[in-house]
Amino acid sequence: MAVGIPVLAVVVLVGSVFAFGGFKQRNDTITDIELGQNVTNGAYEFTFSSATVQSAPGYGKYKRIQKVVVVGTMRNDSDSAAAPDSTWFLARGVKFDQVQTAESALTGQAGQLNAPGDVTPGLPPVRMEVEFDFPPTFSDTELVFGMRQLTYGTHSYLSGPSAGPSTWDVSGNDTYRLRMPMKRLAPAQY
Repeated sequence: MAVGIPVLAVVVLVGSVFAFGGFKQRNDTITDIELGQNVTNGAYEFTFSSATVQSAPGYGKYKRIQKVVVVGTMRNDSDSAAAPDSTWFLARGVKFDQVQTAESALTGQAGQLNAPGDVTPGLPPVRMEVEFDFPPTFSDTELVFGMRQLTYGTHSYLSGPSAGPSTWDVSGNDTYRLRMPMKRLAPAQY
């Protein structure tokens, strides 16, 4: 009994992982892009041009963090106004390989509190910033920035009429990847 139950549990666990496709080869794709290159992702066009890193006041676990800001533009070719979502963007350092999801993705001029969040369809590209919070030990000078591929659909775990309206959002692991140098800014004060 003392040996049989743990062995049975491991067999059931491995069988469950296999049954749900856990051992299948991944088929997601990564598309490398260049700094300043226009990328059409879903109904939107993005261009990313620069990145900065700055020691800044933290919260929670860390008193200081490394704030990374990626600057670019966004243009909307859809039928309705839309704002970028922070879940669309990922980043890691070249040496620091822990992947971070963006804290925010904001449009408009930096520091403008009343800037509209939505990007109007058919207008020229608007400035946007994607912010990441890294631990204080993050010291990389080059960033691996990722933008997840967008598809049109309900993007809900629910099905049927309660699934919600169709939107452009992330539905898989396909990603656009960009390596970019980061400019180090003077530490931010409290």
